[in-house]
Amino acid sequence: MNKHILVPTVIAITSLTVQAQVPIATDHVDIGIGYELGAFDLHIHQESPVETEFAPDEAFFVIGPAAAAASPGGAYTGFLGAAGSPVWILPTAEHPELPFLGFGTEELDAADWLGNIDLTLTAVNGPGGFSLWSVNAFGTPNLRMGTADGIDASDRLSLIPGSHGHFNLGFTAPGTYEVTVQATGTHATDGLRTSDLATYRFDVVPEPSTWAMLVLGTGALLFFARRSRR
Repeated sequence: MNKHILVPTVIAITSLTVQAQVPIATDHVDIGIGYELGAFDLHIHQESPVETEFAPDEAFFVIGPAAAAASPGGAYTGFLGAAGSPVWILPTAEHPELPFLGFGTEELDAADWLGNIDLTLTAVNGPGGFSLWSVNAFGTPNLRMGTADGIDASDRLSLIPGSHGHFNLGFTAPGTYEVTVQATGTHATDGLRTSDLATYRFDVVPEPSTWAMLVLGTGALLFFARRSRR
């Protein structure tokens, strides 16, 4: 008599871990610089609709169709392209369909620092050019950071401790950009301090349908992640 031996099959089930970043598409938000226990703290400070703080890799900025524009040419040609070239601009003026992005050092006490805090651009990974600039009283742009001519030590934003400011950000093609920066400053007690690299993500979305697909995709990942943990 033949005996059939049943060998139990062990199926390993591993849970799916999904790190979903929070999209920030509207309202006031800052790239913030703090200082704790002798080290800089670079983060994202969402001021509205609910005040929340994120690490750089916990949220990302959505630059929606309202940012679509054309390069004015002239003094802008070097970093936005020839007149009429398509660009996506996050402006210094608040727009209801775009993030109102600021750069804040309010958490720093000016008396603790010798001079300004430099936020230096170290790398950009994206489908097009990235730039950050201000405009003077005569309408002339003052480029602070830009990738059109490469990245070097001159690509930096000098910020007064305890201050808050807004600058124009430009992107020359739709897609995802990863912008990496580093903060440097001289503390009155601790001396010269340099932060770890911090990478911020910007998603330039040319069509509303693209953004809808992004939201649906994120929702699906979260749905399956929750089911896998049951």
